[in-house]
Amino acid sequence: MEQKPADQQPLESIDSVLDSFFASSCIGKQIPTGVRYLRVGTHLRKYLETDGERILCPKDAVLLDLERSLEPDSAFARLFGAEVLAYALSGFLEPEWLLPDLQDRRTQVSLTPRLIQWLCNCHLLDPRRDRAAIHSTRAAAAWARRGPAHGGPR
Repeated sequence: MEQKPADQQPLESIDSVLDSFFASSCIGKQIPTGVRYLRVGTHLRKYLETDGERILCPKDAVLLDLERSLEPDSAFARLFGAEVLAYALSGFLEPEWLLPDLQDRRTQVSLTPRLIQWLCNCHLLDPRRDRAAIHSTRAAAAWARRGPAHGGPR
């Protein structure tokens, strides 16, 4: 069996990345925390399918449209990998996507940069190549943590 070089490993879909991340994040957590994590995961998937395409180049947007015409459910998460996920994550922390419940919103804001770090730790992102996505997500999380009293999201 031929071994592929590290930079040519098969693309791991966003769908499988998120399954792994949320499963590992829930290990050892109390049930209410795990349920909150899963609500954030469901909301993240909804965001990606609804707004994720904003970050795509025209060629990838056409590919996504084609995939949706064949099987619309979870097309974005099925088609793209960790790098696209990383570039989409900062938008998940924009005010219109923040969850309404305070505890859920706090979990969303804390889990998002942890997801970026997890992607780096699992070598699904290259900290040098993907520096812009990493920085953008961390900055969005810092801004979202500020809250309305300090000019953050409402």
